[in-house]
Amino acid sequence: MANLQNPDAGRLKRRGLSSLAFDELGIALAVLLFFVVGAFSSPYFLTLNNLTGILQNVTFLGFLSIGVGLTLMAGEIDISVGSIFGLSSIVTALVLKADYPLAVAIAAGLSTGLVCGLVNGVVAEIIKVPVVVITLATLGVYRALALVLANGSPVGGLPEIPGFFEWFGQGGIGQISYITLLFLAVAVIVEIVLRWTSSGFRLLAIGSNPHAAHLIGFHVERTRITVLAFSGLMAGLSGVCAVAYLQTASPTSGTGYELAVLAAIIIGGVKLTGGRGSILGVLLGLCVIGVIQNLIVLWGISPNWSQGVSGLVLIAAMTLTWITKRGASQRG
Repeated sequence: MANLQNPDAGRLKRRGLSSLAFDELGIALAVLLFFVVGAFSSPYFLTLNNLTGILQNVTFLGFLSIGVGLTLMAGEIDISVGSIFGLSSIVTALVLKADYPLAVAIAAGLSTGLVCGLVNGVVAEIIKVPVVVITLATLGVYRALALVLANGSPVGGLPEIPGFFEWFGQGGIGQISYITLLFLAVAVIVEIVLRWTSSGFRLLAIGSNPHAAHLIGFHVERTRITVLAFSGLMAGLSGVCAVAYLQTASPTSGTGYELAVLAAIIIGGVKLTGGRGSILGVLLGLCVIGVIQNLIVLWGISPNWSQGVSGLVLIAAMTLTWITKRGASQRG
């Protein structure tokens, strides 16, 4: 029976990859358009310092986008990642400030993210409610925990750890930081798993039709819990990296990240109802968000408009998706 299913699975996978390639081409053209606009509107846009600055600025959002992107592909939405990011950074900084070894602090930050993600998934499965409802609640809970642990103030005065702060946090190859290189390495690994392994195929199948996936033996609940745990882990990793980069942690850090992350993911072609998407598309969506935020600065627009612009871009992306679907249904 399994042998009879494999050819069908292979054809579905190849068809999905073809569709993804088409979607990513359109997103890449949009990124190119923004680059052309930036090049003609500001003489500073195409400078090496500015381009590497854009890459650095989207790195922390990028870790979160990988996790939330996979969650959305599996048919769920995690909107608590900004709060998990802030809580993980606070835990990492507090453990460092208490003079525990660096490895313990990193493990504490990563474990915080992982546990938060697990809580999201397990609670959603136990009480049988959509993950978006649970993560809307935990968004506030995790933020409150960060504020309580930090007494409402940034955690600074961390001990000197050159290997963590100076080498990893501020160092890099050329003008690309080690943190950004770590993010790109994680993105490549996750993309390979998503596109070329049975685990990636099962995740997209569950997101596309969870009932059918359950009937053919896929572990829908287990997969969704695993993906949410991974989303929390990515937020925790981003929080740890933020401490290395900034040498401090704020309990309010990551506020509003959810909107920018969702905008990047949806612009990147991930289907809102699950079942379709790629990490390459998410990276292209991040490029759009990063370039827009950079142009806001170069054009002298108040940074206060940054979140508003992300929201407008998100609306535009969803409108374009709706127009495309409507046109396709009319042609059909």
